[in-house]
Amino acid sequence: MTGHCPRADVRVHSPPVQSVRMPAKGDDKEKKRPVDTVSAWMNLTKNLIGAGIFSLPSALLSGSALPGVVAMFAVCILCGSSFVLIAYLCKKLRCQTYREVWCAAFGKQTGVVVDSFIMVNGFFACVAYTILIGDFLQKAIEALAGLQVSRIPLIWGNTCIFMLPLSHAKDLSALRYTSMMGLAIIGLVFMYIVADCLGQWENSSANLKANAMRLNMGIFRTIACCTSAFQAHYNAPRIFKELDCNLQAHAKTVAASFGTAFMVYALFALAGLGLFGDVVLGNVLRNYNADGNTAIMLAWFGMAFAIIFTYPLVFTAARDSLIGSQAILQKAMREKPSTAHVAITTSMVGVISTVACCIQDVSTVTGMLGAFIGSSLCWICPASIYLKLIRRGSQSTDLEAPLLGKPGSSPAQLPYNSKLAAYAVFLVVVGSVSIVVGVNAVLGNL
Repeated sequence: MTGHCPRADVRVHSPPVQSVRMPAKGDDKEKKRPVDTVSAWMNLTKNLIGAGIFSLPSALLSGSALPGVVAMFAVCILCGSSFVLIAYLCKKLRCQTYREVWCAAFGKQTGVVVDSFIMVNGFFACVAYTILIGDFLQKAIEALAGLQVSRIPLIWGNTCIFMLPLSHAKDLSALRYTSMMGLAIIGLVFMYIVADCLGQWENSSANLKANAMRLNMGIFRTIACCTSAFQAHYNAPRIFKELDCNLQAHAKTVAASFGTAFMVYALFALAGLGLFGDVVLGNVLRNYNADGNTAIMLAWFGMAFAIIFTYPLVFTAARDSLIGSQAILQKAMREKPSTAHVAITTSMVGVISTVACCIQDVSTVTGMLGAFIGSSLCWICPASIYLKLIRRGSQSTDLEAPLLGKPGSSPAQLPYNSKLAAYAVFLVVVGSVSIVVGVNAVLGNL
C-alpha cells in the first residue's frame, strides 16, 4: 500500500467530506509492491475514448490538419498532467473524491461548485448522446427501409421507449457491460474509417493537403473539442485508488492511457478529414450514404444501441449531482423519495431531449462542453486548488495545522514548489482563455 489510501467511492457525486485517520509516521512513503496498472489503464482508456470521437474530424477541419494535431497533442499533455495533479492533491490532502479535494481548499460550503460542474457536464453529455442516437437511427432507418424520418420524432420515440424507463431504474449494474460493447463498436468503426481512408488514398491525400496548414481562430474550436475528448478528471481519484494510491503508477497509467487516446483520436480525425475534406460533418458517420453500405448501417445501429444503454449511467451521475447541490431537492428526496425520484428524473430527461431537438450538430455540444466545463474541471479547478493551498500554507503557522486529518475542517497546507506553482498559474491562464475564446469559436462568433 502506498501512503494513506482513501476509501473507494466510484460515484461521480460524492457524499459530504468525512474524517480520515492521520497516517502514521512514514506512511507517506511509497512502498514497492505490484499494482494492477494494466486494469487501470484499460479502465481509464475506456473512460477517455467514447462517442465524442465522431466530432474530431470536424474539429480538425476547423484548425486544419497540422496545427490541429499539434493542438490535440498539447491538450493531451495538459489534460494528462492535470489528471496526475488531482491524484497528487488526493494523496497530500488524504481525500477520496474530486469534490473533497475542492472542499479541502475552499470549504465544504463551496462543494456545490463541483457538483454543478459535474451536473452540467453530465446533462450536456446526455444531450450529445441523444443527438447521436437521433443521427444514427435516422441514417439506419433510411438505409434499411428507404424512409427519411425527421430526427425529432425519433428522439422523442427513443426517449419514451428507452430513455425514460432506463433512467428511472435504480439498479444499473447490468448496464456496465454496454460501455464495453460501445467501446468495441467504436474500435470497429475506427478500423473501418482508417481502412477506408487508406483505400481511397488518392482522394484522402488530396483532402489532407488542401487542409494541411491554416492558421486562424478556428484552432480554438479544435482545442475545445479535444478538451472534451480528454476529459475524465472527476474519475482521477477512483483511478488513483485502483492503483493503491501509488502516485508513480498513476502517472505511468495516465501517460499510457492518454497516449493511447491521442493516437486513436489523431488517426481517426485525420482519416475522417481525409475522406470527406471540407464537407465533413460534426458526426462523421453522417457523411456516409445510406445505400449499399452494410458495414456502416451496422455501425449506425450498433452505436445507437450502445449509447442508449450507456446514457442512464451518465444521466444518474448528473441527477445525483443536481440533487446534491440543491437543498430543496434533498429535502424532497427525504420526505417523498419515490415521488421526487420520478419527478426529477422525468423532468431532466424531458429537458435533455428538448434541447437535443434544437441542436443539429453534436460537435457544438462537445465543443461547448470542452470550452467551458472541460477547461474548468481539467485545468482551472485543480490548479486553483493547489495555488489556494500553497498560499494558505505560506500564511499559516504550525498551530493552524490540522490535528485530526479532517479534510475541509481546518486549513490544509501543501508544500510550495516554484515549478509546480508556475505550472498551476499557466493552467489557470490557459483554461480562462479557452473558456472565453473557445466558447465564441464554437458558436461561430470568431
